[in-house]
Amino acid sequence: MGAFALLAGLTVAPRRASATPSDLLGAGPQSTALAGAGTSLGLDAESALVNPARLAPAMKELAFGLRASRFVLELERNGATEPFSIESEKGFFLGVTAPLSDGEVESAFGLFGGSPTDYIVRARLPFAEEPDFPLLVRRASAFDFTAGLGLRASTFSFGLGVRVLAALTGTVGVKQSDGVATQVVDNELVPAAAPVFGLGFDPGGDFSIGATLRTALRANFDVTLATSGLGGIRLPPMHVRGVAHYEPLRVDAEVSRRFERTTGLLAVGYERWSDYPGTLGSTLECPEDVATCGSSAPSPPEASDIVVLRLAGTHEFAIERMSAVLRAGYAFVPAALPEQRGPANRFDSARHGFALGYSLGLPPDWMLPLSLDAAFRFDLLAPRTHDKTSGETIETSGHVQTFVFGARLGL
Repeated sequence: MGAFALLAGLTVAPRRASATPSDLLGAGPQSTALAGAGTSLGLDAESALVNPARLAPAMKELAFGLRASRFVLELERNGATEPFSIESEKGFFLGVTAPLSDGEVESAFGLFGGSPTDYIVRARLPFAEEPDFPLLVRRASAFDFTAGLGLRASTFSFGLGVRVLAALTGTVGVKQSDGVATQVVDNELVPAAAPVFGLGFDPGGDFSIGATLRTALRANFDVTLATSGLGGIRLPPMHVRGVAHYEPLRVDAEVSRRFERTTGLLAVGYERWSDYPGTLGSTLECPEDVATCGSSAPSPPEASDIVVLRLAGTHEFAIERMSAVLRAGYAFVPAALPEQRGPANRFDSARHGFALGYSLGLPPDWMLPLSLDAAFRFDLLAPRTHDKTSGETIETSGHVQTFVFGARLGL
């Protein structure tokens, strides 16, 4: 019986599922300060993800830093307010750029990756009735890596990248020896990859245009709970299965205009959430000689495609002998999940994202060619009411605070 209790506990134990803060909030300090914009600009190593076409021209540079997000979310049930408990998310990022060629055709290579500080992949697979914010909280922290190549010829730029997340597969079982049950765990990290395509065009008149296609990226979580050998009882294998990380197909287009030292940006993005499969998979699979034990996966959450609007700008100036850049941005992100009228509680709300940041380049004769970056983003959730068919009313609200600090070192 102890072994059965162990397997049951593993089946329902919470494991956090997440995707990427890069898609949710911004890749690094520069794109975060622009509220996720920057497709038409060169953002150093961050361009490997934001738009690999803008990697060229590039300098040899190493970027690194830390990021943290704090969630303040609330549920109001029939007039009684309760906090939605979630810990802050912390992580680090690392990026590298290197020129490959110059002349008429310039090319550059870039890497950009980030990871939480204490794990590579975790998954949380709650029951549908448990309150959850699957498209917000879970996307704030995860291992994320992108490699990109950019080519620039005259006024045109082209980019290609590959993005990698960590998926998890394995087995958890119980082995009996001399009447003693021992837990056996065998897990393996496997990559989940998807391509990124980028275009850039500089038509003159201080205008720049950028476009990026990020294909859908899905990293599954599948751990088999082996039940053979438990007191001679033969049961079908059970699974802790679901989607640990998911980012939809996404298209971003942006135009920017430079006015001497000030640049304005207007961006629009399309995110195909209608393909979102949810987080849970089927729990049971029938052996080949058994036909009636299987369980189907829960139905998808009926998410909708959304269009994201962004406005941003930069301003360059000098402080003493140091160069400085101020950045600011605003993003409106509609809710992709529908109102939760049934027993499910997969909450989602439209968000207003406000961002600020700066870069400070130290004097040229400093001992190291170093630039310091910082960004702060505040996402305000629009209050949303969910009128249940049972008669209950739930209202969601809150905000998210994100801080990013980094440095870029010339090599």
